[in-house]
Amino acid sequence: RVRAVAAPPVERMRPVALSQRRLLLLTQALQEALDAGVPLLGTFAAIAEQEDDVATARLLRDLGERVAAGQPLSDALAAHPRAFSPIYTALVRAGEQSGSLPDVLQSIGAFLEWRASITGTVRQAMIYPLVVAVAGYGLVMFLLSFVLPRLSGVLAKLGGDLPAASRMLVAVSDFVAAHVGAILLATLAAVLTTWLALRSQAARQAATQLLATLPVSRRVVRAFAVAQFARTIGVLLNAGLTMTHALQLGAASVSLPELRQRIEAARDRIVRGARLAEALRQERVLAPVALTMVPVGEEAARLPITFERLSRTFDREVKEAVARALALLEPAVTVALGLVVGGVAVLVVVTIYSAMQGIGR
Repeated sequence: RVRAVAAPPVERMRPVALSQRRLLLLTQALQEALDAGVPLLGTFAAIAEQEDDVATARLLRDLGERVAAGQPLSDALAAHPRAFSPIYTALVRAGEQSGSLPDVLQSIGAFLEWRASITGTVRQAMIYPLVVAVAGYGLVMFLLSFVLPRLSGVLAKLGGDLPAASRMLVAVSDFVAAHVGAILLATLAAVLTTWLALRSQAARQAATQLLATLPVSRRVVRAFAVAQFARTIGVLLNAGLTMTHALQLGAASVSLPELRQRIEAARDRIVRGARLAEALRQERVLAPVALTMVPVGEEAARLPITFERLSRTFDREVKEAVARALALLEPAVTVALGLVVGGVAVLVVVTIYSAMQGIGR
């Protein structure tokens, strides 16, 4: 009598997200392996052995197993959408179909290096305002929870009438001193909640749209979004994707929702028969100066080179916009901190002066 044996259950992998650094290193390793004629299966196994993170090593082994089973590399990457974006997968698929996968991976690596460089520039510009804001918050909390409560005890013994602003300051300091632990925990919870919320795409889009309306950060956000679009379109077209497909993926890669909608509208115009330059001009995707280069590249069938040159121009604009924003933000944050701390100090002096006048009378 034959008894059927159930197949062992297939272990499902948890979604794994790769950091920019890991994705760049993996891309460079794949490109070098293909150039040297090394099989991808051995490349994935070698990288997995050197990987310290267990989840990332499991991801790499799964990719190697899929490739060994006969799947194209693009299909293996598409099975892990959190680690490899649709743009990354589409570029690899285009490289496989055209037989130029090593060149495409080299372009992807250059694109990832550019994105890491621009992101690092923006993050570095935010370090000073954040440090000043944290220092200001800590100083105000120290004054309200430690210095002023002791001063209010002395004023209570002296007696005398205090101005309304001084009485309010004393009441606030007493409240902060009595609940300082809860206030610090609430502040920490708010920071963690904001950080976790910004990991979702909807929250990031809302934050980007908000920053695009602020005077200080507006120019930086818009310049960064246009640079994203130009760089992405150049890489996609250079890999052999059609214009409509490149615009679809390019719109998805743009962080600014307003610009993304304009790119999608331009793509719809192209589908209906419009030229690229005309569609971009009507939807105001690029500045007029940049649009003068697009018709030339379109006529000469050199659009990948055109967008590559535009991306270098927009890269400089991003760095200049960051420098201008930082030049405005540093004194603004310093002045704001001075007003808050100085206002508290002035109220303390006024309170002491009023109490001393009461003693004199």
